[in-house]
Amino acid sequence: MDTFDQAALQVDVQEGQDLAGAVKSSQFLWILGGLALLLLVVGVLRILLPKRKGNSVLLLGPSGSGKTSLFLQLRDGDTHNGTVASMHENAGTFLLASEKAQQNRPVHLVDVPGHPKVRSRVESYVDNARGIIFVIDSVDFMGQKTAVAEQLLEILAHPAVRKQRVPMLIACNKSDEGAKAHTVEFVRKRVEREINQIRQTQSTLEDSGGAKFVDIIGNMQEEFTFEVLQKKNGVSVSSASCSALTGHVDELRSFIRRCVPS
Repeated sequence: MDTFDQAALQVDVQEGQDLAGAVKSSQFLWILGGLALLLLVVGVLRILLPKRKGNSVLLLGPSGSGKTSLFLQLRDGDTHNGTVASMHENAGTFLLASEKAQQNRPVHLVDVPGHPKVRSRVESYVDNARGIIFVIDSVDFMGQKTAVAEQLLEILAHPAVRKQRVPMLIACNKSDEGAKAHTVEFVRKRVEREINQIRQTQSTLEDSGGAKFVDIIGNMQEEFTFEVLQKKNGVSVSSASCSALTGHVDELRSFIRRCVPS
């Protein structure tokens, strides 16, 4: 190989090394850019996504629906021979009764009285709620359907519930009553119908000069359903049957652990 060929070869080798270096540099820049974009996306999501603080789950619902009995069943695995309607909250931080031997995260469970005079106390807890269990007496439901729907709508429209997208479980208590107890599907559909009637009434009152009405799904032309609510506001409302008396509370425990992971 003459001197000219050697020089040309050296040039080719150098160019190849330069090209390889440029490719590596380009790959490094792409990786660096990708990491920067990922960090940016994570930062934006942290700002935009709802932040639920604490480990509180609230037991809400009409007076006499069995909230306190469910509180005791979840805490102790026993209702201690029943309870009477209370005008005071029951609250505690504990492992669920079925988890006593496990190293799970304690749950702060709050049973808020359902009597209209003290129901406003929910304001003290809702900002830190990770989940809400709305308890309904499935036996006496038809006699309370309007009051149930009004209270439920009041909670779903709460700014903190909407902003933080607090999940809710409608717990149809007293399933042990058999045929006397209305099914979960019946209760869910009937509550949706009652909420639609309340929306129509509130909208009519506003048209007649009443207080400003803000619709929960933002469109009075659309029928309210819990599925539409989740689509519009991101608030998930599931439902389950339960019995504080017999200890049939597995779905409540599962819901609590979805809200407050172990």
